[in-house]
This record gives sequence, structure tokens and C-alpha cells, in this order.
Amino acid sequence: MVAFRFKNVCLESVAITVPPQTLTSAEIEDRLAGVYKDLGLPFGTLERLTGISSRNFWDIKERPSVLGAAVARQAIDKSGLKFEDIRGLMSCSVTRDYFEPATGCLMHRNLEMGEDSIALDISNACLGFMDGIFFMSNLIETGIIKAGVVVSAEHTRCIVDTTFKNVLEGQGLSRDQLLRMLPTFTIGSGAVAYVLCHESISKNKHRILGGATRSATQHCELCVGNVDYHLVDSPPLGPVMETESSKLIAAAAVLGGHTWRDSSEVLGWTKDDVDHVFCHQVGRQVNEAFYNQLGLDHTKEFIIYPTRGNLVSAALPTCFAVGLDQKDIKKGEKIMLTGFGSGLNSLFLGIEW
Repeated sequence: MVAFRFKNVCLESVAITVPPQTLTSAEIEDRLAGVYKDLGLPFGTLERLTGISSRNFWDIKERPSVLGAAVARQAIDKSGLKFEDIRGLMSCSVTRDYFEPATGCLMHRNLEMGEDSIALDISNACLGFMDGIFFMSNLIETGIIKAGVVVSAEHTRCIVDTTFKNVLEGQGLSRDQLLRMLPTFTIGSGAVAYVLCHESISKNKHRILGGATRSATQHCELCVGNVDYHLVDSPPLGPVMETESSKLIAAAAVLGGHTWRDSSEVLGWTKDDVDHVFCHQVGRQVNEAFYNQLGLDHTKEFIIYPTRGNLVSAALPTCFAVGLDQKDIKKGEKIMLTGFGSGLNSLFLGIEW
């Protein structure tokens, strides 16, 4: 198993940004009304299947690097740490400004961080931010840097607009093809940043303890997208994603069960020890049966997907950030973050508050 423990890593601050434009599931289905009628799909299918009523977007002209730098600045300011102590930046979003340079480099420039620091992208579908926490924690644990910021700015308007165009202009679209594209309409936009630091300079002492990660790549083609950079605005280059949702969720449940077993062993936790659970936010499909297979208590979960949708790599970290505001999390309580990404990959992290 690939499991890990940290002794000196703390989560010092979090920040999120919610885009100003709201798109409801009803509005999406109004635009797809003709296709729904032709294929015999009842109105309300999208929200009934997913539990998602709305999601948010930025104007298409915005750039992930600008949005990411802004939320990273918020998190850094909230941390109270010296700016010069922030020696690493990892941008972990699926959406990026360009194929190259790394969007993390653009954010690093926008923040005017020093040359004596690290800037890069981490790309791993919806698991990117969790991987960013893992790699940043290792840099801190090993003493390479004292503090760093992990950020995702998911600007998904482009892929949703392109999917509308492909569905509405497609010739002879089958019911099965539409259902494979429908998960794209669950996606929303959002930005999130976490500042991590060494325990020696932490004021809050919210400790990232460790966890485990697994890869079940036999399922790598259950969710496939063709483009990951932002400045693309027309087919055939426009981004398109197709997903076999039921197969993906079933495979994730099995993989998650294995990852929880590994995490439980390395952390020394049982499911009864865990006080709060935050899972990747994909929608209603992740239900009680999913948690039973994982071996975690469904009643301890916190969700934001009904009004935020699937924020891709920003989904889980945003859910946790919102939960910190809305839940009464007490000092010493145990928190489990259960991350998943198409590939199929999982990474679970245990935090002691």
C-alpha cells in the first residue's frame, strides 16, 4: 500500500471564491428541451439524478491564473504568515490558461513571489488539489520549505458551453450519447486555496496527519475529456467530456474501500473515531450504499453539491472550507477527506483539528 504519515504539517488557512453567475438545472433543461422531447427524457431528469439544482460560473473572459492568484492571496493574508515564508505554489486545477507555461507560474508571477520558491502545476483530474496537499506536505515535512499554498481555480464555462453546442447541433444524437454527456452539465466553477506550513510556525496547529492513496487505472476510460486548457472556444478543439457515471461511481466505491482500509491502518482510526467526513462532490450518486462499501459513516458527511455542482478539483477542498464555516468542528476532532479522480485514483487524508 502507498500510505504516509506527517508529524510537522499544519493547515493554516483556507479561502474560497464563488463566481457571480448562477445557472440552474431548470435553465439547462430549458435549453435542451427540444433534445429531451426527441429522446423521450422527462424534464427534471438532471436534478433528479444528481441532486444538483444550481452551479456558478465566471465570465468566459476570466482566466484561471488571475482567479487562482486572487484566492491564493486571500489564503496567504488570512494565514498571518510572513509572505516570504510562502516558498511554494502548486496550481492543481483541470482548467488551465495554456498548455504551457504552467498556470502555477502565471499565478506565481501575479503574486510577485520570489525567485527562490517553487511554482508548478499538478494535474490529476478531480484529485489534483488533494495531490497538491500531499506533495506540499512532503516538502514541508522534509524541511525543504516552511510554508506553501495549494490552489485550484476551476473555470469550466468553456466545456459547458461547448457541450451545449455539441448537443444542440449534433445530428442523430442517441439517448445513450446524451446520458454520457449529461454529467458535464453538473459541473460548476470555483476557486479555493489552502496555506500549509510547518508546525513550528503554525498558530492554529490544525495537523495534517497522513493517509493513503491508490490507483485503479483499469477504469481510466470511464470519464474522458479531450482538452484541459482554457483559451479554446470552438469545436472541434472545444473541450468535450463523456462519462459512464454508474460504472465510475461503483468502481470508486470499491477503490475507496481499499483506500479507507489503508488509511485506517496508518492513522490508527476506526470509522467510529472519525468525527467528520468530506467527500468529493459529484452529486446524489455518492449515496449511503457508497459509504457502506467504503466503511465510513454516511451521517457524518457534509455536502455542498446541491447549490455548487461538481467543482472538479476544487470540489472537495471547497466543501471542507464551507464546512469549517457551517459546522461546529471542535479542537481535537478527527476529519477524513476522501478524494477521488477519474483515472481512477483516490487519496484520503486524516486531519486532527
